[in-house]
This record gives sequence, C-alpha cells and structure tokens, in this order.
Amino acid sequence: MRKYARRNGLERRFRGSKNWLAVGALAATVLGSSPPSAAAVKESESAAGTAASVPAASLPVKRINVAAGPLDAAIAAYEQQTGLHVRVDLPQGTLAGFQTKGVSGLFAEDEALDLLLAGTGLSFRIENESTVAIGLQAKDSVDVSASANSVALTQFTEPLTDVPQTVNVVPQFVMQEQAVTTMRDSLRNVPGISIAAGEGGAQGDNLTIRGFSARNDIFLDGIRDFGSYYRDSFNYEAVEVLQGPASVEFGRGSTGGVVNQEQKQPLLNEKISGSLQLGTNLMRRVTADVNEPLTSLGSGAAFRLNVMGTQTNVAERDVAETQRYGIAPSIAFGQNSPTRFLVSYLHEGENSTPDYGLPYFLYKLPDVNRRNYYGFANDNFLRTNPDIVTGRVEHDFHLPVTLRSSLRWANYGRNVRITEPQVPSTPVFSTIGGVRMVACLPPACFPINYDPNQVQVRRNQITSKSDEDILWEQTSLVARVKVAHVENSVVLMLEGGRERSSPQRTTYSVPNTSLLDPNPYDIFAPTSAVLGAKTHVVSTSYGLNLLDTLKLTSWLQLSGGIRFDYFNTDSLVDALGTTPGSHTSRLDKQPTYRAAVVVKPRSNGSVYFDYGTSFNPSAESLSLSANNATSAPELNSTTEIGTKWDFLHEHLNVSGSYFATEKQNARETDPNNTTNTILVGTQRVRGAQVAAIGHMPEHFDIIVGYAYLNGVVEKSILNASPFSSQYIQGDPVYGQFPYFFSPKGFPFANVPKNSGNLWITHDLWWHFVGGFGSNYVAARRASSTAMAAVYNSVTPAPVTSVPLDFKAIPGYWTFNAMLRRPISDHLDFQANVINLTNKFYIDQPHPNHLIPGEGLNAQIGLNVKF
Repeated sequence: MRKYARRNGLERRFRGSKNWLAVGALAATVLGSSPPSAAAVKESESAAGTAASVPAASLPVKRINVAAGPLDAAIAAYEQQTGLHVRVDLPQGTLAGFQTKGVSGLFAEDEALDLLLAGTGLSFRIENESTVAIGLQAKDSVDVSASANSVALTQFTEPLTDVPQTVNVVPQFVMQEQAVTTMRDSLRNVPGISIAAGEGGAQGDNLTIRGFSARNDIFLDGIRDFGSYYRDSFNYEAVEVLQGPASVEFGRGSTGGVVNQEQKQPLLNEKISGSLQLGTNLMRRVTADVNEPLTSLGSGAAFRLNVMGTQTNVAERDVAETQRYGIAPSIAFGQNSPTRFLVSYLHEGENSTPDYGLPYFLYKLPDVNRRNYYGFANDNFLRTNPDIVTGRVEHDFHLPVTLRSSLRWANYGRNVRITEPQVPSTPVFSTIGGVRMVACLPPACFPINYDPNQVQVRRNQITSKSDEDILWEQTSLVARVKVAHVENSVVLMLEGGRERSSPQRTTYSVPNTSLLDPNPYDIFAPTSAVLGAKTHVVSTSYGLNLLDTLKLTSWLQLSGGIRFDYFNTDSLVDALGTTPGSHTSRLDKQPTYRAAVVVKPRSNGSVYFDYGTSFNPSAESLSLSANNATSAPELNSTTEIGTKWDFLHEHLNVSGSYFATEKQNARETDPNNTTNTILVGTQRVRGAQVAAIGHMPEHFDIIVGYAYLNGVVEKSILNASPFSSQYIQGDPVYGQFPYFFSPKGFPFANVPKNSGNLWITHDLWWHFVGGFGSNYVAARRASSTAMAAVYNSVTPAPVTSVPLDFKAIPGYWTFNAMLRRPISDHLDFQANVINLTNKFYIDQPHPNHLIPGEGLNAQIGLNVKF
C-alpha cells in the first residue's frame, strides 16, 4: 500500500538511546498529560497539510531500493520509485558533490529520503502532495495520506490500479478510527462479504465472499492460515480481500475470493505506540507496539513487538464474554541490503464463554428476549491457542530479480464445548380430515398454534478437542525483464507442505431448558457422555504456478497465469469399542488458469476484462469420509469486467466491477442414498460492486462500498418446484417424512442481494475529528435448501405437499460514530459509539442457530505515540 508519511512536532520519532524509556512513560502519559503546545497546534494547521489522522509509523510501508553513490543519481532513483517530484533548492551542480549511503528496505517515503540525506547536512520539506524540496535549511511540514494501491503479496507485481481483479484493502488507519479489534469487524468495510456463524466442527471466523464460503480461504502474509480461531487485529498492517477465483495464485478453494492478513514488520525507525480502551460493555483492552533498530547487529537490523490483552462482554447478550491475549515479536536483518532476513512469531490465546445465540422456532427468529442465553455459563468454553512461526529470506540480484523463500510452522490448539440451542427435532403429526400429516419439520417440530411457554429448547453440546498444524514452504522468483521490447513482470512460485488435523468429539445428553426463560446457570449435569472416535487427517500438497504481466504499450497490458496443484489426503478413524476403524483417501491433481486484458485510457485509470478458474476438492477443509472420498473437485469459473481510478495523487481510489461466477458441478446429497455425495448441481452468482477509499488532508478519510449479488441454484438433482410430488424417504406408518431440497431457482445461503458500508471522517471544531459510518445488509436465507412437509393417508393415496418454508433472516441497518482529539504531543483521546440505534439484528446466521449482533455500546480510548 502506498502512503505519504510526513513529520512534524506531533509525529517525529523519538530518537536516541532513550527510546526504551518511553515504554515506562506510556503508562504515566495515560494517567496525566498536558494539552498540545501552541506550536504543535499551529503546525498541525499549516497550509501544506494537517496533522496525521494516525501515527505515520503505523501506516503501511513500501519497499525502496536506492544504491549508494552520487546523491543526484540517488534522488532520481527515489523519484522513480515513489512517484514524488524532488525539487533541489541549491545552486546548479552543487548536488553532484554529495554522496549517499543509499537505502534499501521497508520505509515510509519521508523516512527513506531522510536516510538518503543522512550525513549530507541537507534537509527537506513537503511542498505539497507530490513535491518535496531539498535545501540547507528546509523546514518540515505535514501531510499524511494513504491510498490502497498495492499489496505486499508476491503474486501481485503491479499497482492495484492495473490489477484486473477486484481487490479491497482495509488499511490500519481505518481499523484504528473504528476501534476495530477483530478481522471479522475489519471486513465489514468490504462489500460482497457476509459474516456467518462457526460450523459445528470448526469454530472461528466463517465468511462468505460473493456467495461462496471462504471458511478455508484465509491467509497470513500469503500462506494459508487454516486454524479454527477468532483472529485479532492487534498485529495487522492491513487486511486485503481479493475477490473472484484465485486458485491460480493461492491453490485450492477461493471460489469467491481470499482474505489476506498483512502483519506488521520491523522498521528502521524508533517508535513506540499503544492504546487503552474501556467500554460500557465492560471492555478492557490494552495494546502496545514497540519498534527498535538494532544498530549493534547491523544497520539494517530491527526488532518489533506487538502485544494485546482484551476482556469484554457483549452488549445486550448476557453471559457471553471474550478473553484474549496476543504477542507478536519479529526481528529483521539486512533491511537496507540486497539480502534480507525476517523471523516472526504470533500467538493468540483465547479462553472465552462462547455464544451460539438463539434457536429457530417455526423456522423463524423466535419472539424472545434478545438477552436469552441457552448455554451453561459455568461450563461452556472456547479455548484456542494458535502458534505461528515464520522465517523468510529475500535476495535482490543485480538483474531486476528478487528471490523470496518463506518457511512456516503453525499449530492451532483447540478445546471447545458450546451449547447450540435447538427446538427438539422429533416430528409432530396431526390428523386433518382423516389424513395423517406432518405438522412441521425438524428442528422446529411444533404445531403452528403451539404455546411458546411450553416449548423446550434442546441444548445441543458441540464439542471438539483438536490440534491442527501446518508445515509449509513457499519460494517465489519475481523478475522484470524485456522480451522483444515488451516488458514482462514474471512470478514463478513453488510451494508445498503438510497439513494435519486430529479432532475428537464427545457427545453429551443434557436436560432441555425453556424457550422463553432459560437459566444459563443450570448445573452442567449430562445424563450421558460418549467419547467419539479420534480422526487423523493428513494432507500433503504442492503447487507450481507461473504468472506474467506483459506491458505491450503504455495503454495496453495482458496478464495471465497457470497453476498445477497436487492435493493428497488420508483420513484414518480409530477403532472405538466394537466399531472398527476406517481409512479413506483422495488424490486430486488439478490445473487452474487466469487471463486478463487491461486498457489504460489514462495513467491513473484502467478498464479490464478477466477470466479465471478455481477448484474445491472434497478434503478442502481437511475433512474426508466415505461419502465424499470418491468425489472429484467442484470446478468454478468467473468472468469480470471492471474499472479502477486513482485521484488526488493516489489519495483516493475508486473501483467498480460486474462479474459472474459459476460452479459447474456442485455437491449434493444423493436422494436415493443419503450417505453418498454426488456432483450434479450448478450454482451461479451474478453481481456488481463499487468501492472507494481515500485518505486526504483535513483528516478527510472515507471508505465506502456497495455490492449487488444474485446467487441462485441453476440445476439440482431434484430440479423441484413448489408443491412438487417428489419425495425422498417414506414412513411405514404415517406416510412421507418432510424433506429438504435445493431446486432450480432457489437462492444461496447467507447471500444478501444488497449490502453496503460507509465510513467517513473529517476535521471538526476545536481540533476535534469526527467520524460516522453505517452498514446495510438486506434480507438473506440461512440455508439454500427448502423444506416441504409431504404426507398421505395411512391407506394408499396420492402424495401431496404443503407450501415450502425457508429459514429467512431480515435485513438491517447499523450506525456507528467516532470522536477524536489530541490532548498533547503524544496523546490522543478517542471515543467510539457502536450500534447507535441499539438495533436488534442477526449478525451471524447458521442453519441451526442465530447469533445476534452487539447492542448499543460506547468505547473510550487513549492512543499514545512516541
């Protein structure tokens, strides 16, 4: 991501050996501080810009490589790499007498220029958004701006304006303004994404991108992060969403897109920042970010440490509580040299009281108190402990070639026991006109006129104790070469490794509770507990891809790629008692492709056409059994037409696209053998998206988006329609059981047709900065299947069906606000109000339960920086 980070009295890094003393000063500053100096206030209102909306060092960084040597040549290289114009206010020819030690590494543009001028006696000032002046007595001025115009992924060599794919970036400054604490909340700034509840066997972040599940399409610095846990944002530089099939870049999955978490990395400037947040929902959150150059280990060595501790309740949801802590140290060497090393570690520990919300009643949201908690407050738990270690080495050759190799080991420990509230699933029958019929369908099996006071809720215990781990190596070669006078940006990547999962579940039978008045403090006293067999799943895979962008002219680019994936999975279920063990395996070898054309009417804009493919193997989520082991991968394709434009010197990015994604052989349950899965369905999503992100003077920040998604089932094994006479299974006494099916024309689960987001900030009076935002999600269904009660008389009679019913979730609007003001040169006050109208809405739907969103709450925070 590109940025413009400028210094002034408010943001100058704390230099010298006293830097570590600022750690102790952080706590003292929180307890007491003085207003900002008059000079600081005056400087923050200078004509050249305004004070930064976030600390400059907290913004994303850019790699800059300028060789040592004459300063005039170095300045020319700096201009080319940053796009800034450098004006030299010195007598002609003077600059040629200066030498520079050069700069190589990850820097803000002002930091890189400062290092280039080190030891020369020269300084610089920011004239405007695109011009820097160098002179003998230049004075610093301020303008901090950022735009989402690049990502740190190796697979993307061009600015995002020239990437023929919808890419949304949520930068760190937006997350800070919104007081975001999780990846899930950061993604509310991206159109086309829906949040869903965790599945029974896999808790944690569960997403839908462009109508297709992205549960297994979450990455951390370009490597798959498949663990079942809720991800905190304390170590984020940015969150990037690449929409559309991306198997050619990332391998299996990615039907609707992928999410990449970009971690903070060590920098070559001294920095300390931190925050304290207190909330009306009993939130207590502390973060700290410390960066220290390690000059004793070399001029390019640096160490960075991010830590976090959070404890919070959920407004308008009794009992539910989150307790989480995190630590993320990283150390880098040789950042200003051709060969660079990085080692990082991430640990997030969570011990929370989970909330699976409310049950369905008659396939609808029940009319109950939104605070009702149906679990066991003292005996339900969610304990996760991911540990992720990454080592990376990069080398720049004399030719424009960079070799990067990353090695990662990660372990995702998990132990959970969560209550899923369900209305009992035993069918209830009635006799109407001498005909025996099913009054409703599982799990809401009560007659229409049943008294809710008598309804009992089944407390389904979802349990899992498991360790998942991954050992993965990724090596890439990035080269910019000319072939027949055509510039090529080539990426060659080879990656592979081993992924393992070993879940074991216990089945409990516990007493029911009341629908209207549950007691969350009931003693957890199961009437039975059955330990399930342990499953061992091992996947060995590798992928090889080649990507190329050809710049035929200044206005025409072609890009394409091909990848081959080898994905081999073995699943072994241990024998348990008299039940024998079992072994299943599946090997998939699958190519994927992408091709695109980019036309640039102007240098700051593009129009593109893109076609890409992806695949979903049966063992995509490291789960394989006899009913899907023989199934080939689902195959997907997407076509997309779009345009992207940069305005205001890349401070504002605007994009729009129209796309169509089709899954040609979707998996469905065989109606003649419900233990078998067959590939017969066709699913299609057509839609359009628009988005804009800007980071401009006067604290004018904006991120806005809208998505229209029309997802339907085009073909099904049933191809049924309402009031169909088809049925699946007969009942020997009462006739036909109800059945579930996904016929042609039915909509996708968790896919609202319309959704949008807005966040905007601007300067107010008396040095305050205000922010306002909203999210809209239209009505959606919790499942793409429909339910029909089919019945007949005991004696032979024509089979008839009652009308179809759906589990539908109503749409909603939510609104948020923010107010921020500097208290001193090192301290900002910030207040956020979430869900201003205290809207009761379902945030995370699931086919079996509904999780409400958080009610009205306020957070007051202090942000410290040195």
